[in-house]
Amino acid sequence: MVSHIATVARKDFDDASRSKLLWALIGLLVGMVAIGYAGIWYVVDDASASEVLGFLGFPLQTLVPIAALITGYMAVVGERRSGSIKLLLGLPPNRADVVFGKLLGRAAVIGTAIALAFITALVLSSIFFGAVPLFALVEFGLLTLLFGVAFVSFAVGVSAAVSTRGKSMAIVVGSYMLFVALWELVTAGPYRLLYGEGPGTEPATWYLVLEQLNPLMAYTTLATEIVEGTIPPFTFQYGLESFEASQLTPAERYAGEAPFYLQEWFGIVVLLGWLLVPALIGYYRFSRADL
Repeated sequence: MVSHIATVARKDFDDASRSKLLWALIGLLVGMVAIGYAGIWYVVDDASASEVLGFLGFPLQTLVPIAALITGYMAVVGERRSGSIKLLLGLPPNRADVVFGKLLGRAAVIGTAIALAFITALVLSSIFFGAVPLFALVEFGLLTLLFGVAFVSFAVGVSAAVSTRGKSMAIVVGSYMLFVALWELVTAGPYRLLYGEGPGTEPATWYLVLEQLNPLMAYTTLATEIVEGTIPPFTFQYGLESFEASQLTPAERYAGEAPFYLQEWFGIVVLLGWLLVPALIGYYRFSRADL
């Protein structure tokens, strides 16, 4: 089974890496890293390499999920649409090999993009600032890899669970919009209806749990623990909660000692959940689908 997963993954890596839109996004990511480092070096006189590393948080949390979703949303349903899935399943790979092989192959594409971005940061940090915060850079890179693969897994899981391209696209685009553009409305909105005011700096625990479940917030909370300074989540604000509150982590907003599920490290569990659960649900539905 492992060898069949590897075979599917290699083929899928080759197929996915031919996407011009994907490579345009990867080029944009690397370009934003390069421009950011050069711009900070030119404008800020006393910036250190460690401080500049925090700049990566914005382009990474913005472009990595988009690239990951584009990479994965057609992974399985595209084969179903073209009819090639029947040919593929007529060979040794079974349905588990197809789903998890495609997940591995598309994760490798995103991993390559993330590696290029961090290699660019490493080189430019050495050139412009004369130092490389290597340990923080590696930690940040591994965290971003987990973040990117979680979004790939979500997209591949959706692709395996549905039968048409339109459904897959609608779910992944809608989910991304939920995480980025609608999160405050669907969390702080009901909070205001229940309590007559928006969530303050110390809101109800259930609200903090919801905040922790957003993969963007889990990622930025963990990233802030690695770099110097704060990396706020790139989410739309509608004034339902104060800007000050939105910049704090769930643990910082808890009155007293935060329980384990609100502490910063629990973001790793959240990202692992987004990696595992969608893929397993997608495989479950795909394994029972009438092809």
